Amino acid sequence: MERRLDRYRRPSRRPPYQKRGPGEKKQFIKKFRELIILDILLHGHPDEDKPSWSKTPIAQVLTFPDFVLYEVKINKDADIKVQEKNIYEEFLRQNKLREVLKKIDYSGLTNTSKALIQPILEKEVLNYEAEFINFFNNSTSITPRMHALKLLPGIGQKHMWEILEERERQKFVTFQDIADRTSISNPPKLIAQRIIKELQREGVKYYLFSKTQKYE
Repeated sequence: MERRLDRYRRPSRRPPYQKRGPGEKKQFIKKFRELIILDILLHGHPDEDKPSWSKTPIAQVLTFPDFVLYEVKINKDADIKVQEKNIYEEFLRQNKLREVLKKIDYSGLTNTSKALIQPILEKEVLNYEAEFINFFNNSTSITPRMHALKLLPGIGQKHMWEILEERERQKFVTFQDIADRTSISNPPKLIAQRIIKELQREGVKYYLFSKTQKYE
């Protein structure tokens, strides 16, 4: 999960429903990638500037462990449910999902997707605990005045030094270990909040966990 953070710069942005320009990368999801359905829009996205009859049925999905948002075509007759989780290849085999339409940012999510994304992330972060523990154990300074730990919501100078001193004594082994030895009571929640901030993109210069800007 550790990145060379200095390689990441703030990406350019475009409105959520602007079409891809010439030469822009076509988006796809690797077939073995896990994803979860955030919302199902049988009549297309309500903010899309098209007549309802011409809109494509879509699902908004979140992939793991790269934490990227996509809109994907769906088979409108398929038995597909919000919060259904599987690998992309299996969704294709079952004829529930089709090809990717585009990658989206948080601003392109429906209200349903926005309501679900944090609790889903907090739960899914637990499935990648070892990778996130590695971040707490090995993260370094990004600049002389900014440590990667301080990019987590609620982590200030005091919390940062507390984590650094504790990991120097002994490496963390679980989220509970972090909670027991520091004043960080809910590490998965902080990680989920950071991922959401990275998906929002606004004002984000460094990306710790989401590959949303890398896939452009």
